[in-house]
Amino acid sequence: MAEKITQAIRFKSQQNGDTTPAEMQALAFTKQEQKTRALQTLALFWVIATVCVLIPIAHFFLVPGFLIGGAVAAKRRWDKDKEGLDARGECPACHHAIRIELDKNAELPQWHNCPECGDALELQAAPDRAENQEANA
Repeated sequence: MAEKITQAIRFKSQQNGDTTPAEMQALAFTKQEQKTRALQTLALFWVIATVCVLIPIAHFFLVPGFLIGGAVAAKRRWDKDKEGLDARGECPACHHAIRIELDKNAELPQWHNCPECGDALELQAAPDRAENQEANA
């Protein structure tokens, strides 16, 4: 079963450049789960390709498309070890507590709008403590 993890991130306002700390919830997959998800995706696309064989004329395009698309989609799922759920924190522009849905994407940086004030926010990885100590030295 996928493990729910919390990662420290920052919200950066595009309006004034301020940043605030936030956290991102994500699902982390093991190698076995990644493999299973990829094979399920491949099987689904290939079943659809098999059904498309029955469609006259269009099967010349649909079957190869689903066969190739299945391989590409399976490779993407195999390579994805985390899936984003949501990000929570304080908007640096309006200072309201906000929650942003992440559309299954856990890669940073990402850009979203604040649900309260509409400001464009950049979701960034929080700097490591070692980087902070080096910058302060």
